[in-house]
This record gives sequence, C-alpha cells and structure tokens, in this order.
Amino acid sequence: MRTLLLALAGLGVAGVVPPASAADAPRHDIKFDARGPLAFVEITRELPAPDKPGLGEALLDIALPEQSFLVGVEVRDRGRWREIAAASGASPGDAYRDASAARGVTPAAEAFDDSTDYRVRVQGGGARGAALAAVRYRFTATPVFAGGRFRVRFPAAPERLPVPADVTVTTQGATDIDIAGTRTPAPAAGRASGHASTRSGWEVSWAPRDAGAAAGAPTLDTRVAMATLSPTETALAYSVRSRPARGAGPPTSVLLVIDRSRSVGLPGLSAEHDLARRVLDALPPSTRFDALFFDRGSKRLFPMSRPATREAIGALEDEMVPARMQNGTDLAAALRDAGALLRREQSTFAPRTLLVVLTDGALPANQDGVALDRALGALPDLELSVAAFIVRPPDDDPVGREARQALSDFAASRHGIARVLRAAQVAEAVTGALADIDRGGDVAGLRARVDGRQYTLAPSLAPDTVVSGVMSSAGKPPRTVELEATLRGKRIVLPGRPVRVPAEWLRAWSATAPRSEKVRMFASPSLLALVEPIVRTVPEPEPVVKGSMDRLVMRNVLSLAYMPRARACYLARTGATAASRDLTGKVRLAIDVVRGEVERASVESSTLNRADVELCLREGAFDIEVPRVVRNDAPVTAILNLVFRPQTPEKKRGNDLGAVGDQIDLIIEAAQKRDEQAAAQEEPPPATARPGKPPSNVPTR
Repeated sequence: MRTLLLALAGLGVAGVVPPASAADAPRHDIKFDARGPLAFVEITRELPAPDKPGLGEALLDIALPEQSFLVGVEVRDRGRWREIAAASGASPGDAYRDASAARGVTPAAEAFDDSTDYRVRVQGGGARGAALAAVRYRFTATPVFAGGRFRVRFPAAPERLPVPADVTVTTQGATDIDIAGTRTPAPAAGRASGHASTRSGWEVSWAPRDAGAAAGAPTLDTRVAMATLSPTETALAYSVRSRPARGAGPPTSVLLVIDRSRSVGLPGLSAEHDLARRVLDALPPSTRFDALFFDRGSKRLFPMSRPATREAIGALEDEMVPARMQNGTDLAAALRDAGALLRREQSTFAPRTLLVVLTDGALPANQDGVALDRALGALPDLELSVAAFIVRPPDDDPVGREARQALSDFAASRHGIARVLRAAQVAEAVTGALADIDRGGDVAGLRARVDGRQYTLAPSLAPDTVVSGVMSSAGKPPRTVELEATLRGKRIVLPGRPVRVPAEWLRAWSATAPRSEKVRMFASPSLLALVEPIVRTVPEPEPVVKGSMDRLVMRNVLSLAYMPRARACYLARTGATAASRDLTGKVRLAIDVVRGEVERASVESSTLNRADVELCLREGAFDIEVPRVVRNDAPVTAILNLVFRPQTPEKKRGNDLGAVGDQIDLIIEAAQKRDEQAAAQEEPPPATARPGKPPSNVPTR
C-alpha cells in the first residue's frame, strides 16, 4: 500500500499548519479520466507558505496506486506551470544542494514512509499572503477488475492533518460511479464529482454498463487504447473481460477421473482425496457419481453410478490409498474410457454431467488440449462440463506450461474450467470453481492479432475476470486490431476498435523509455525544485533447493529391481524350436522416469526379433519403483543395453557392454551355473571316452 506525505522541513515541522478556515485550506484537486483500459490522473497540490518571510523547503512525498506510472511533474512558478524535466547532469542531487546553499537553505533530511515512490522538494520565497507554491503531477493507472467493477485504489496519506481532495471523474460506458464510497448514477456526460478524505485508503470505481445483466451465452468485452509514441513506435493498451452467462444450475451427475499414478505422491493423493470429497459435498445429495482411476490404464469404481451417500464416498476413499498407485500416466486413455462410459450409459448420466479431472499435471508431451478433446469424443446428446484440477503439495515444483495449457484448452472446449491448486487451497477453491462452471466456464487461448502478427495475452480467462496490459509494436499505427479466443469449443474473433489517447498516457511503456526513473530538476531565479525517485533494496528471493539424481542411484535401482525381470522375460520364452532355444541378440531399451514414476519404456533397437520378449521387457519396466527427486520435474532417461544369449562366454577385455549389460550377463551366468549343478545331481555321470571312440552312453549310428 502506498501513501502520501507532506512535510515542511524548512520550518522543522513534519506536517502542515492547520488552516484557519476551509477557504484557507491548500488546494487539493484530483481529475480522473478513464478511457478504454486506462485511467489518467492529474493531481494538483498547493504547498502552504511559511509563517514568516524568507526562503524554505517544502517536501511532498508521492505514493502512486498499484499498476501506475508517473508521466509528468510540474511546479507553479510566478503563475505559470513549469515542467520538471529529467536532469541532464551526472549528479543532480549535488547540483540541488549547491543551489540550495547559494540560497541559504539546508535541504531537509526527513525520513519517508515505506510506501513512498517519489519525493518532491520545492524551494521558493515570498511574504505572507503571497500565492502558494503548487505541484501538479500526472500518472497513468491500469484499473483492476473486482466484484464486477473497475477500480483504482488510492493509498492513505500519512500526514498529521491530511488535506481532503475534490475529485472529478470522467468515464464512458458506466452505469454508476463511486468516489470514496459515495455512489451516484453515471450522468449522460459521464462526469461525476465527489469529495474524498485522504486519512485512509479510498478508491474510484465504476461498473460497466452490462455488469450484472449478462444473460445467455458468455462473451468477451474488449477495450483497446492506442497512442503513437514516435514515427516508428505505437503502444497499445488492452483490457479483455470474460462476461459470464446465466447460471444453468448444478449438474445431475458427476464422473471423477482421478490420477492414481506414482508421480502424484502421497501428499498429492491426499489432496486429490480431499478435493474429490469436497466436490461431492458441495453438490445436492441427489447427485449421482462414479469414478475412473487411471495410471497407464483405468479402473471403474462402481458397476453403475450411485448417489453420493456416505457408503459410496467411503468406497471412493478405500481406492485412494498408496498401495493402489502404479507407474505411468495416460490421461488420454482414461478420457477415452470415460467417453465410452458416458455414451454407453447416457441415460444414467443425463441430462447434465460434470466431468472432474484430478491430476498432478505430469502429462506426456504429446497430450495437448486437442488430443485430450479428441480422446473424450463426441457426446451430442449430453450436456457436459469439465472441471480440470492440477493439485500439488506446497513444496512441489510448479506445473509446466505445456500441461497447464493442455488442460486449459481441453476444459474450454467442453464448457469448463482448469485450475492449478496447492493442497492448502483446496478448501477455498471448490465453491468458486463450481460457480465458474455454472457461469459458462473459462475462455482459453486469448490472443491479439495486430496487422497479422499474433501476441498471446493469457492462456485462460475465468468468468467475470479481466486481463489487461500494454504492448509496444514497431512501425506505423496498425490498421487492424483483433482479439481471438476459444469460447465453449468455438474460436471467436472480435474487432479491437482502439481509442486514441495522448502519447504521454503510454510513454512509460515505450521500448526506448529508461528502465529506471531518473532524477528531475527545475531551477529559476525564484524557484528550485527536485523530484527524486525512492530506490528500495529488493531482497533477493531465497534459493529454491532442488534435488538431483546421481547416475549410480539409477544404475543400482535398475540392476537390483529390473534385471531379474529382464532375465525372467528371456528365460520364459518357448523352446519349441532350435532358434528359440538358442535365441541370441541385443536390445536397447529406453526408460523415461518423471516425478518418481516410470512414464514410458520403449525398445529403441533390437536384434532378438521376438515381439513377446520385447513386450515383456517394456511391461517389466512399469513394475519397478524408482526414486523421486525432491522439487525437480526434470525427466530422466535411462538407456539399457541388454545382451541375451543361451550361455555367457568368457569375458574379454575391451568388450564392455556398459554397467547394465554387465549386470544382466552376470545374472544369466549365475543362473546357468545353478542349473548345471542341479542337472548334475539328478543324472548319473557319463563314462569316460577313449580317444577315437564315442562315449559308451552316446548312441551311435
């Protein structure tokens, strides 16, 4: 929160002298002009004159609202407003102190409030009754949208005797205007006046003309402002609001698709259980539900959907235990099974069904929104909405952009929502998520097209929310500005129709604007002024400790857990033919490990030419448990070079098949020695053969 501070340091007083009457109060005027997605504010402050003739320094500390940029500061000099421009010297602070010493004034060393953004120092002279010194500053603000209204929040003034402000607000397309808590219907001219005490924070807000009256299908409201900053640069400000639809009521049935793979982890499984329970508790008791648990495959909870009774919810809880977790995450296959179930039992799930997807977001790279929507398939006679939740523990890694985008696109194509939650946010998120589904769902893939060039504005937009910002484009002012998004499965395109605003409104967003604010200074025979930006030390964020996996750890896991399974796949082959008995070959197997689970196992090359053995090798990889790295979603790929032969020959130097290949050879060799010893104990030893004659126990022809 930012504040406003006025001090007369030249008199040694922190604050202002209370005026004798309202007519003697210093002037404090605020002009507020809202156009399109921007608000331009001009504030005029008169600084009280000294009690006795002479020179002095007055301080004015400026704190701007959030999402605001100072664009200009002026000081009144002999009845005329003079711009305080950026100082050209290397040390404007030293120049100000030297000029102050020449005037016989010592610059004040007053502490400033933590929320102060700029400090304005003004030195002037005159007798009692002379015109008061005045400062006028302007800034551009980007209004926030909350509670169905656009708002600009002004901070409180920390002065001992804050000066009230006369406020004038001009806006278009509003049903009412609120100034410091006083709400009046918007006049035809779009201008309203009010009075604000600056003792505490206050705001200016206005409701769009269609607020609270949205009906039918959801839509988008766009506001665009444009300013030509130079012959080669144009700035565009935008504000896009997702206007909600009329509520359709709660669903009559729910189908839960719950991720039960190892990557979810124990804390994630607990959060999924809590979320599923809260979704069912938030719906009417008559709502029927069923669940599909998925990893590489899927499993249905009930033979048919059931009402959400305590017994039915208890059956859901019995399935969400660590012992049920398996390797692999195939959401597309689970959605195919869900779509087949909904089509097969359409009469049971009709007329309105909510499909709830609970996952940790560890999706394969090829599962985008289009693939997920295609996997679910067409449901023409069923009114379906989707609620996709990505749930992770508080200390887990952030969800990847691809997974968020995939679920956002999928949910938007099915009149639904997609939310990324931490475990602690589950309790508060369910009610709002269900309300957003009732109001039409999210808008996905919001982009702006400026003369054919595309700019991504937001991956998704919830109902009755706003995304806003400013972008700069090179070249002449664009001829066409369009905004496109996916709304209820359809791609819509809306014209921008930008409103022209003065260049100073958007000057701060220019590509050539200085990244750090410069000191401003003005000097004349009668007046000296300095504007200093307050520089705060931003604490460095604490480093996030991420785990790593040593090669030896993965090598030991595969040697001890996977090699016995690989050997079993080879020894379980049929021996009907000599080629099968003498099967020899090499297999290069790749195992992808993500978030503590085997995500994929594929045979990259093989000379065995045995599909059954290769399938067994792939399936065996999903039966092992792999270590999980803390706070690290980076995938790990283990490459195994497996050598299979009926009998392991003597090892030769230089014939190194790698650590994993050595392990499989050692295991097979040890197994064959045990087999030979067992056979020797069961059969009598053969007779010794003389040279040139066959052994007596070997038949001859």
